[in-house]
Amino acid sequence: MSDSSTRKSLFSRPLDLVYFIYFATHIPVTVCIDFQAFYPPEWVPQILKDALLMYTRDFKDPFMSSKEPTYWFLSFVVCELLVQLPFFFIACVGLVRDSKYIRLPLAVYGAHVATTVAPLLAEVLLNPAYDLTQSERYILSGFYAPYFILPLIMVLDSSMRVHKYLTVSSEKKNQ
Repeated sequence: MSDSSTRKSLFSRPLDLVYFIYFATHIPVTVCIDFQAFYPPEWVPQILKDALLMYTRDFKDPFMSSKEPTYWFLSFVVCELLVQLPFFFIACVGLVRDSKYIRLPLAVYGAHVATTVAPLLAEVLLNPAYDLTQSERYILSGFYAPYFILPLIMVLDSSMRVHKYLTVSSEKKNQ
């Protein structure tokens, strides 16, 4: 919404509030945990190394704990650095401002993330090479699943909103 008089509070838009919390909490996790694969070890404070160790030990994540590089997974982390991390800030601002212009980028982001998390879920659930019990596979999938489901909801929700904006815009032109 471009007119400030028609903007609704973020707290009156529950789904947008969920998106905002998702993006805002994703920033420190991305910077402090996910990017440890690229930082020189001496740059990482011990508490963050311990947090990653606890996660990989408790969830037995074969991607984050791999001693050998998993290049397809690392390529997803690079995309997280170059594409997603900057977008987290843009999304937070756009959501707070109730900007209609954030909807298309939210749909693009959601599609990108859902399609990168889908192969992670498939690997975790189906690849017999990982030494995981069925229960451990479900637990780890439960950790990754919200990063698939919420972006997918974002795609659907944002696409419907963009469609609505376009429909209203074309109706105004035809009047």
